[in-house]
Amino acid sequence: MPTATAAGLRCYELWDPMPDEVREGARRFATVQALNELVGVLPFAEWLDRAPSCTRRQMLMAKVQDEVGHGHVAARVAEDLGMPRERILVDYLEGRSKVHNIFHYSFASWEEFGPGLLLMNSAAIFQFRSLMKGVYLPYGRALRKIEREESFHYQHALDLTHEVLTHGDADQRRRVQEGFETWLPRVLAYLGPPDTDTLHANRMHQIGLKPDGNDELRQAWLSKIIPVFEKLGVHVDPALARQLPSGEWEFAMPDWAEVKKVIAGGGPASQRRLEWVRTALDRNARYRHALRGVA
Repeated sequence: MPTATAAGLRCYELWDPMPDEVREGARRFATVQALNELVGVLPFAEWLDRAPSCTRRQMLMAKVQDEVGHGHVAARVAEDLGMPRERILVDYLEGRSKVHNIFHYSFASWEEFGPGLLLMNSAAIFQFRSLMKGVYLPYGRALRKIEREESFHYQHALDLTHEVLTHGDADQRRRVQEGFETWLPRVLAYLGPPDTDTLHANRMHQIGLKPDGNDELRQAWLSKIIPVFEKLGVHVDPALARQLPSGEWEFAMPDWAEVKKVIAGGGPASQRRLEWVRTALDRNARYRHALRGVA
């Protein structure tokens, strides 16, 4: 039988009778998660042959492996709810689904890599910890597994950033600073548009699949990550983000029209990501066909 959450909403397993909107919402959440994990690994994989040492390459390879695994975990949740795995990527290629804004960019330098990863991984952890409280239990369990591995990715990014700031020259430290300033607005946008005034009307919130609002998560994330960068020695320009006496964070609001344009395929790496996925699907088409025959 379905169980109840602290908010009084019912929780569901795959085999439980559930409202159609819960089933459809959970399928959409898991599908979006799978797509972003699979396409989102590409900005990192691009650096596998450029990592500055064998150790760093091994660490990055482990991260890439984890991210692909996360994509398959989320795809399995979506598949159980009726979304074929291959269609997740086909819908992306045919414009029926989109990836988050941050995956439409590439890293300009190794020095930018660390702060960019640190911002992205920490924001993802906050997002996953929120969504795992949702009413569809298989998705929550998948996110718990993914979040634990994201904690490793967070420590990897923290160590990488610290290494460059500690042992790098003045130019490398400047690039870390610039990397932080480049990626902070992008990750602020990743957490979604302001919704404090509209969350109560959001149907996914009402039915328990989106427990927390974007603004709430953004404030909690800033309270965690800004002190981390300050401790590393990165300067945080008050024009980018500053904490008010009330404890609330004030920050430079992303240009949401530009964010929408990027998500629609107008980012600097958008077409390259699409072509990579298209090439991979074409290259492996006969093998997938053979596997379907075996199944």
